Amino acid sequence: MALSRLDSAEARMGVARALALFSVVGYILSLAVLFATGIGLNRWLFVLLMWALLIYLPLRILLEAFQTIAPGIRRALVTQAVSDPARYRSSGSIELVVDGLFTQDVLMPRITKPQEGQKAREGSAAVLRANLPQRIDLARVSARCLGTVEQWTTDLSSWARSAAPQNIQARWAGLRALASFAALTKILLGAIADQSGHRQSGPHPWRDLREYLDACLDYCDRLAFEVDVTPWTEAPLGISVSADDAAAIRMAWTAYVETPPPAIEARNNFVKTLLGDQPGQPIA
Repeated sequence: MALSRLDSAEARMGVARALALFSVVGYILSLAVLFATGIGLNRWLFVLLMWALLIYLPLRILLEAFQTIAPGIRRALVTQAVSDPARYRSSGSIELVVDGLFTQDVLMPRITKPQEGQKAREGSAAVLRANLPQRIDLARVSARCLGTVEQWTTDLSSWARSAAPQNIQARWAGLRALASFAALTKILLGAIADQSGHRQSGPHPWRDLREYLDACLDYCDRLAFEVDVTPWTEAPLGISVSADDAAAIRMAWTAYVETPPPAIEARNNFVKTLLGDQPGQPIA
């Protein structure tokens, strides 16, 4: 499981830093041993080459090789997880299921960056982990997400049509945050369908809602590159979410998206805001 995460450049960089620190500490300890045994520091260059050429460089090359090896390992683990009846009962398997749902169901707009997709996966996995064991109404939580998406898209569309062209960077930032939140919502709907067996046996009653999210993601893609902004014209969902709740969820999610990883505190704050008054297990 840990090796499969090394497909991420960020994860490899973290391991590379740890490897460099290990090598430096090992080199210093080796010099200390030489000095303590009376050999002194005459062989410092030999010891340095030993640590650099025989330890650090081979492990560093192996680490970079996981850029191509890790995705295969990850896909195999995802395939194994989706057939596991207990896939929603542990944090590790939930992470794999979310990866599968994201890959299968979500097409991110061109304006987004890889980190927005990663935030969508991590955020949805955090919500599903809050449901260990079944302690929250996941359908209600997803409805809060859908209501927030609807209000957010409507507001962003109205603002984009009235804003001056020099606000294009602000528009892109808003679109990235909205698209990643819509992706999170679609993952949650996919998880509901998966847990109810509808992904295998037929369409889920919320299929139209997932198509609504596809339309939202497509609109984000078009809005990012349009000069003459077209309005958001999808029919209202009829989901009751107060403007205050939707604004709070939107602000918490935007703060999480804009916080550099690991952003654990920002993620926990988002999950707490999204759950509202529902109990939930603390997020690790």
